[in-house]
Amino acid sequence: MLRNALTSAALMLLILWPIQAQNFALIESPAAMAPVIAPVRLSTSAETRYLTDFALRGNLDAQGLLVESLDGTAVLADHNSARSFNPASVIKLGTSFAALYRWGADYRFETAFYTSGTINKTTKTLNGNLVFRSAGDPVLTQSDIVKLTQQVSRAGITRVTGDLVVSGPLTFDSYYTTTSAAKRLSTVLRLAGIRVDGKTRMGGHSGTPFASRVSAPLRDILLDQNRRSSNPMAERLGEALSPRSGDGPRVVEQFLRDVVRIPADDVIVGRTSGLDYNRLTPRATVRMLRELVRWLDEHNLQPSDIMPRAGEGTLRSRFTTAEYRDGLVGKTGTLPATDGGVSTLAGIAYTRDHGPVLFAIFNTKEPVNVSRRLQDVLMQDLIDESGGVGTAGASETLRRSDN
Repeated sequence: MLRNALTSAALMLLILWPIQAQNFALIESPAAMAPVIAPVRLSTSAETRYLTDFALRGNLDAQGLLVESLDGTAVLADHNSARSFNPASVIKLGTSFAALYRWGADYRFETAFYTSGTINKTTKTLNGNLVFRSAGDPVLTQSDIVKLTQQVSRAGITRVTGDLVVSGPLTFDSYYTTTSAAKRLSTVLRLAGIRVDGKTRMGGHSGTPFASRVSAPLRDILLDQNRRSSNPMAERLGEALSPRSGDGPRVVEQFLRDVVRIPADDVIVGRTSGLDYNRLTPRATVRMLRELVRWLDEHNLQPSDIMPRAGEGTLRSRFTTAEYRDGLVGKTGTLPATDGGVSTLAGIAYTRDHGPVLFAIFNTKEPVNVSRRLQDVLMQDLIDESGGVGTAGASETLRRSDN
């Protein structure tokens, strides 16, 4: 079986993980308890050239690298794989995985107004509370809020005698926390001519729904987020994952530690977007990718359903020639002014000789354009050295590794 793979018992946590969860149950799988067979360490010219380039630049120690076959039987490249680096936007893959595990790929975020009371159509008064229920839609905009508010007006409500009750995590536009978004929601209602006599507060939802919108499926939201490497979407997705406002980074970090089984020393999540201070080792990144590919396969999905292919999104100007365009799916990360300059690339490359290979490349203290060029050369050389782009997808390799 795939080394350290999540078991079906682990996947049941998708159903059992409540919004209020403070800890994740550890997974004791047969694969985790079985003796570990050391992978074959291959020597590749691609790795040698890559490391030599950084050695000549005098900056080899500030780089991290790990490339492994998907089934874990072969290591194609390894340098400082146990050392922590700033992953930049690669951390969005952890945020994406936590969201998929929590809700599932087809989940849609619903946002709705409820009336908790009676409406006097003569006076256009809601005698009771106006409840705004939010699931934390990370692509909700103020324009969407305005459209929902207009439905309140069309329902014959211009005054609310009770409170404005906000239920669940809420963000929209640049309002990244539930507290700030709730205040702005109150303002939007007032500007629309709807007066609330009471206060704005958090609470549970009750009453009758009468105005609602539903988002696109989560998989589409994640693909858009990761293609564009949208920091606002990832920050807001973290808020949606939080049992308490602002707790998203801790939730994602706990998921990576307890469910994906990344050692505590290998991961620090400071921001769910990858901005500022985060830490991840190349080996932890490859482990996360392996478990993510496993989860996607078990749910009839491919990595390209949530990550850009070569030539798309943040990879639009990379790996664009015909021989590589279908050979790589990945996530970039860039922080030019942090840690002396950060450029990262992680994902899956499809090779003829080794099948899908997982890679994590962390470069620091170098100009971003230099790092990107060397990353591209490394992966192109590895694909070439591995027989070129393979035709077998991840699903076939996963099934083969289980036999």
